[in-house]
Amino acid sequence: MTSATTARLPVAEAARVRAVVATLLRRHRGRTAAVVVLFLAASALGVVLPTSLGRVVDAITSEAGPSVVAGWVAGAAVGAVAAVVVMLWAVRVLTGLVQDLLAELREEVFASAMRLPVRTIDDGESADLLSRVTGDVDAVAEAGGGVAPTLLSAGFAIGVSVIALAALDPWLALAGLAAAPCYVIGTRAFLRRSRIVFREVRTREASRSQAVLDTVHGAETLTAFAAADHAIERVGERAAASIDAQIEGVRVANRLFRWINGGELVGLSAILATGFLLHAQGAVTVGLVTTAALLFHRLFGPVGQVIFGLDDIQRATVGLARLVGVIDLASASSPSAGSPTDGGSGDAAAIRVRDLTFRYPTTGRGIVGVTLDVPRGTTTALVGTSGSGKSTLARVVAGHHAPTSGSLHVADTPYSLSQELHHFRGSIADNLRLGAPDASQEEMVAAVHTVGAAWAVAGLVDGPTRDPTDAVDAPVPLDEGRIQQLALARALLADPAVVILDEATADVGLHHRAAVEAAMLRLRADRTTLLIAHRLEQAATADRIAVFSDGRIIAHGTHDDLLAAPGAYRDSWLAHRQHVAEPADTTESTESTESTDPTPEPEHP
Repeated sequence: MTSATTARLPVAEAARVRAVVATLLRRHRGRTAAVVVLFLAASALGVVLPTSLGRVVDAITSEAGPSVVAGWVAGAAVGAVAAVVVMLWAVRVLTGLVQDLLAELREEVFASAMRLPVRTIDDGESADLLSRVTGDVDAVAEAGGGVAPTLLSAGFAIGVSVIALAALDPWLALAGLAAAPCYVIGTRAFLRRSRIVFREVRTREASRSQAVLDTVHGAETLTAFAAADHAIERVGERAAASIDAQIEGVRVANRLFRWINGGELVGLSAILATGFLLHAQGAVTVGLVTTAALLFHRLFGPVGQVIFGLDDIQRATVGLARLVGVIDLASASSPSAGSPTDGGSGDAAAIRVRDLTFRYPTTGRGIVGVTLDVPRGTTTALVGTSGSGKSTLARVVAGHHAPTSGSLHVADTPYSLSQELHHFRGSIADNLRLGAPDASQEEMVAAVHTVGAAWAVAGLVDGPTRDPTDAVDAPVPLDEGRIQQLALARALLADPAVVILDEATADVGLHHRAAVEAAMLRLRADRTTLLIAHRLEQAATADRIAVFSDGRIIAHGTHDDLLAAPGAYRDSWLAHRQHVAEPADTTESTESTESTDPTPEPEHP
């Protein structure tokens, strides 16, 4: 199995993961010690039951009185009940400890993810970070909350049972060791292979998620450039690779189970055979052999729990390594982003790019030799398939990345508005004032009216002056379209000279798309705008269009210029118009069919 070729965020080494876990545990030394003591006590009480049952067998074979048998039976019952009570207590303490540790880890991971520079996320696939703060956090939480108590109790039970078996009779303990080679060989093979396999599973899942995200978010662009089939094919390939990795994980676990079952058979047979020989020589009693067999049989459950839990532990270990990788990367990353470099003054062009190259250091993706001028007060649209370089150029212009080479001049600090929708905590006025802290209520009302968001006016009324019985002032539910309208109003209040609109309608539903696009036109008026367009209708409204492919500009001009010359833009536009016209063609065909009816319906204007 080959690993995915797409670069991703780093994964921490095992030593670093252990150090992080140790640091978390040191913050709760008291409860950690209590967990160890309680689990040890519960495991020790668990030995009382098999020991008492062995004594019952000896009492019966020696024809002891009913009172002796009843005493050992009562001892077995008391030991079993006490073991259960202490174990429940131990699990309760451990669960609280694990939940606190997970909460601290989760907060640190999310805080670290928020501190990562945009250039770090862009260098690879964003779904990798998404899979870490969702799937990996869930895997660690599942292992910590459900598997950890089971495995910890199993580990103590195994240790105490082995010690008790050795104290009972060394020869019987040695006989039980016959199972050890099967356990060791199977477990080592599993651990050696499973870590690789389960890491591959997580990597493949992230790769599949990225392909799905790219296909869904760029559906209209992919359709316009006739690349939808290729994108869907990539989703299928990555999904198949993910399934193959999961199947391989099941195969690895099944091989381990065969070794464990074989070890149980070998160990129990060896103890019974050795006990038979020792009893024949008068060295041990039948009850003692019974106790030894029960102690060894008592290992079956805990060993099985450990085996079945190894799958979750491996996933959690890999997840921890990936989460710690995010923490370490945030600590090592420079907090400052790249800033636009001034390539010289320019009066005509508000944005001037000359032979600009930027490559992500890990993947090598980016833009190469881009030259572009965006005159003041005009809009230039960037079009192309996903990964063609248009968003990368926008991020370099916005200052998220420093150019590798070439020159960049931006007349004023750009204001970026992306397809990611954000509604911040607080009122509508609080959200709008993020762009202009000193904006008056009149200015905010004018801004929301400008972007066609009259529904937001009621939310701008200050709380103390609002009449709670006035139905007009009832809060309006905020969906994607309304959130983006507020973002555009916020941009208007900021009043930037240069605006970057990175597919600002990509996640807006059809119900609000027209309103949001109209608001974008108002925002673009008399401003220098760099528009990353995922729909060709948007590009057609721009003053000039730059067509990207493989990190380069392959065509540049007005909409009419590009339609007049053969090329990717013209082909995509014609294919798109044909697709739009198909419903009308169908209607015409239907009307033609209906006109053959001998009694046609009268036409309506």
